[in-house]
Amino acid sequence: MQTNSRYPIINIGSKNELAKRLSSKNFSKDKSLELINNVLANFDKYWYDSKKSDPEKQKFFRSSVGTPLHKLLKLINAKILKVYDKSLPEFIFGGVSDRNHILAARELIGNKNDRTLLKIDVSRFFEQITMQRIVRFFHQKCNCSLRASYLLASLCCVPGGQKDSSANMQKYLARGFPTSSRLAVWTNLDTFLRLKWETNKRLKNHDPKIVIFVDDIGVSASRVDIKTINCLKESLIGLLESYDINQPLPVNHKKTEIIAFKNGAEHLGMRLGKNKISIGRKTISNKSKLNNSIKTSDGLGKSLLLKKKAAYYQYLKQIEQVNDMA
Repeated sequence: MQTNSRYPIINIGSKNELAKRLSSKNFSKDKSLELINNVLANFDKYWYDSKKSDPEKQKFFRSSVGTPLHKLLKLINAKILKVYDKSLPEFIFGGVSDRNHILAARELIGNKNDRTLLKIDVSRFFEQITMQRIVRFFHQKCNCSLRASYLLASLCCVPGGQKDSSANMQKYLARGFPTSSRLAVWTNLDTFLRLKWETNKRLKNHDPKIVIFVDDIGVSASRVDIKTINCLKESLIGLLESYDINQPLPVNHKKTEIIAFKNGAEHLGMRLGKNKISIGRKTISNKSKLNNSIKTSDGLGKSLLLKKKAAYYQYLKQIEQVNDMA
């Protein structure tokens, strides 16, 4: 089996090997194996559709919180996937240790001013990633046996559509499971690397920056004309939708946008300014509404609102610290 040096060599061959990899001083291999067998026997009982689901948009958030499946997925995420976070390119953010949306937005500020932002959103990202794609990742990219690859994929994927609907028996990566963000990135890494290469090629001498935050793609450049950035937009959309014939990633064209920083560019909820980032319009509005609610509240309700206000201050402090790091 050929492996690619840019991918983690996970090298799991069987259920017993997986159990051993998930074990620890306080969680024996036997307990780990018992957990795996329990989940395999009761998988459908251990996950459900979250209230955050939007059936009209065919976006289904899955949850396993409070079940043995959730415990198992957290172990897989921590011991099988998270340990390879540092192997991911630096322009990959979201679902990766120490690379949150604040850092992603700050990266777009770049080193030169007079910048323009290109935003691209992948439509129903998780729902595009089939179970076969996850099997391929573990087997062909990570040197796991085919049997172990199917085992791992079966724990991370669920049937498409609303739960218990017989309309679609194809299985997809479960939006909302602890393992999903990392798997979504790894299974599309070749395409993302191509986006990076294309961006650098077309925006050479314009201080190009690209960040990928799960399904949100942001590109910024300095002193670039609208024709050049439009050509890049069409090129990146073409790559997303056709570069990997086994994994097309359709774009939400309504959310695709080109805007100059000076005209109020925002990405990932952050306002992109000259040499710094700040909270975006939605956060400013929510903060204002919170302050108004505090003025008209009392007792326990006011106490809870004040805790939310404290969280906002902590958030602002995080942003300030990131700006100071630059």
